[in-house]
Amino acid sequence: MLQSFYTAFTGLSADKEWLSVISDNIANVNTIGYKAENAVFEDLLARSMTTFKNGAPVNQEIGGGTFIGATVKDFSQGTFMNTNNPLDLALDGEGFFMVKDRSGVTYYTRNGQFRLDADGNLVNMLGMKVQGWMLDENGNLAGAIGNIQIPMSMDPKATSYVAFKDPSNLDSRANFIVDNPNTADVDESIFNPANSDTYNYVNSVTIYDSLGNPHNLEYYFIHKEDNGEAYWLVFSMIDGKPVEIPKDGNNYAFLKLKFKTDGTIDDTAIKGYGAITDQGTETDTEDTSDNGVFYIQNTPIVPGSIQEITYSVGSVTRTLIDNGKGQLIDKDTGDIRGTVDYSNGKVYISELAGNGTQDSIDVSAYQTYDTSESTNSLDPKRIVTDPVNLDNGAAPITLSYNILGLKQLAADFMFYAEQDGNSKGDLMSISVAEDGTIKASYTNSKVQDIARLAIATFKDKEMLVRKGSWLYVPNMQTYTPVIMPGGVISKVRSGMLEMSNVDIANEFIKLITAQRSYQANARVITTDDQILQETMNIKR
Repeated sequence: MLQSFYTAFTGLSADKEWLSVISDNIANVNTIGYKAENAVFEDLLARSMTTFKNGAPVNQEIGGGTFIGATVKDFSQGTFMNTNNPLDLALDGEGFFMVKDRSGVTYYTRNGQFRLDADGNLVNMLGMKVQGWMLDENGNLAGAIGNIQIPMSMDPKATSYVAFKDPSNLDSRANFIVDNPNTADVDESIFNPANSDTYNYVNSVTIYDSLGNPHNLEYYFIHKEDNGEAYWLVFSMIDGKPVEIPKDGNNYAFLKLKFKTDGTIDDTAIKGYGAITDQGTETDTEDTSDNGVFYIQNTPIVPGSIQEITYSVGSVTRTLIDNGKGQLIDKDTGDIRGTVDYSNGKVYISELAGNGTQDSIDVSAYQTYDTSESTNSLDPKRIVTDPVNLDNGAAPITLSYNILGLKQLAADFMFYAEQDGNSKGDLMSISVAEDGTIKASYTNSKVQDIARLAIATFKDKEMLVRKGSWLYVPNMQTYTPVIMPGGVISKVRSGMLEMSNVDIANEFIKLITAQRSYQANARVITTDDQILQETMNIKR
């Protein structure tokens, strides 16, 4: 008789614990990443006896009640909630985010509410650091898993590489720049950036020095023909200073390009053209016509190579700089005070015209070029230039050209080039791709792949123990998770959070069932008490 009291009591205890599990699920219906717990009931055996009658076994088993032997987590996918915050992340599929506390303990969570701390570390709402791989400049995983830190600024990087990319095209139908035109001025075919008749196309790329200053890299394309064979000459300048191509012990002013019959670069016929010769200082005296015209002795002059032209106006000494486009700029004021014709060396100084005196100018070092070309071909993937000094405190710029993407087809001229430099930039925004790649956008218009999230999964998720605050740890320190980058077994959804997977309707049904079960067990105890009372009354 007394055994039934204890049997019913186990039912009350189990139902009480079941109610605790249900209430915990309902309480966490708004907890991000929460996984519902399900109670597992086990039966108790008070007595078990087996006897045999006529050789057949007869079992007598008296149950002793029930208890909750375990709780099992439901790791099914929760629904997504849109937050529009790029650092709110949800896993669409298997796995857990990895976070690490100050003591170095790694926890696992489905809650992707992340933010940046003051040092740029990606952390969760508890300040634990999110784990992943940092990426190198090429977007490859660099090193072992560790803290993800987003640089708050991007340092300037000097341009060292310029590549011509598809759909860059030099129109094969372009007119040839004739070497010896049938005109009175035989110099009009010699390349002169100030004269658009001496080249076919010009375009530019913005590049950067070591301090992050932008500079203008210009390319001039000149279509030529020699004995029925067509080719192109390419001249380049940085802010009006010529870019020289070293090869075979000489420096060349131009690249000479030939193309195959299919319009692609002939990589065996890329030469340096126009060997450069350094010229010393010259002094020229104005003639008696007082027209401000002077002539530099040696030609043709490499555009932009004249270092300085100086002269005096009364007690004032002027210093002019060649801007590479046929203009002479006052070094102190920036005013245009004259012109230079690179083909014939003609210099015109406007304020020296008609001043009634015979003036003179000093021309410092400059460069001339001829029509020779290099003996050996250049590598189209890596045409290295001589350093160009910038005179602004930054390191000289040395470039490597990749021109394999350039074509010559019967189509309009198109120019597209990429370069690897940038100015200083400050962090503007962060985005996360489906594969867990974290991208940072900076004020210098650069978008950099910074890191990639690490996602962990377990062969048996019941090895995970709840530690509160959305966190799990393995119940054995030696239990190793399977770790992989995001996007492998699950997609990372940015701007979303995974809500609790608790089913309210199902929990309410469980709640009613637990309530009725508790009432039934209580009624058993009441009935046992009444029966025991009747037994006591027999003695009366």
